[in-house]
Amino acid sequence: MRPQFALAFLACSNAAQASAVHQHFNQDDQGLFPEPKYFREVLWDQHYASRFSKEPLADDARHNALVGLVQSYLYTMNDLKVQTWLMHGTLLGWWWGKHIMPWDPDADFQVTEADMFFLASYYNMTTYRRWSDMFPEGREYLLEINPHFAHRDPDDQLNVIDARWIDMTTGLFVDITAARYALDHPKGKGVLFDKNGHEFRDTYLYPLRQTTFEGAPALIPYRYDAMLRSEYGDQALTRTTFMGHVFDKKEMRWIKEPKAKSEAG
Repeated sequence: MRPQFALAFLACSNAAQASAVHQHFNQDDQGLFPEPKYFREVLWDQHYASRFSKEPLADDARHNALVGLVQSYLYTMNDLKVQTWLMHGTLLGWWWGKHIMPWDPDADFQVTEADMFFLASYYNMTTYRRWSDMFPEGREYLLEINPHFAHRDPDDQLNVIDARWIDMTTGLFVDITAARYALDHPKGKGVLFDKNGHEFRDTYLYPLRQTTFEGAPALIPYRYDAMLRSEYGDQALTRTTFMGHVFDKKEMRWIKEPKAKSEAG
């Protein structure tokens, strides 16, 4: 059943509020990162934002939090009229049943460079409260734009992530990168790239395909299969056992492999 979300939009009303949210990270982490790095993660797991994480979640709790995180992100971007599409491991999860894969620690999405400027101009450091069947008490999420996003060159390896959608309860997050047109690419016009070393022609991306992911409306690249094969290889689209899981074609989900009888005792 499609999850029903309610939304409360809580815009930070002034620069002081935005600064307070940004500065609320673990004081012990200060000085451990190069100064130019904007987004900070905890030392014990790079997939938790340091400001909002106190301890790692158990596997099931983490997966449920990621599902809520992705659903809230997709519904919010839809409300804001921002086109965002699945990428990398999240797109691979869509291929395998339209769900986050159980071993995936985060989620990856892209937006256009124009939409990144739009989000930075009007929605940076805004918080949103979402209610769902999974979290009936509601959770707050923060949209945060890396101020280094306007630097287009991929030479700043500390700031390859342009924005994040952060679960303020757990510290888990969605990584958001901007797809930029390369102005002087050796292969000519129409090449898109992000600052993390990925590039592809715009004919692989457009027109975007409408679909669903974790029950929420979503977009994927037009030539999603070619992009997945290029990034992960052919076996990633056909192999039905991985990371101690087997793909159940009836349920269209990855499930844990049963232990061998010798291990079960």
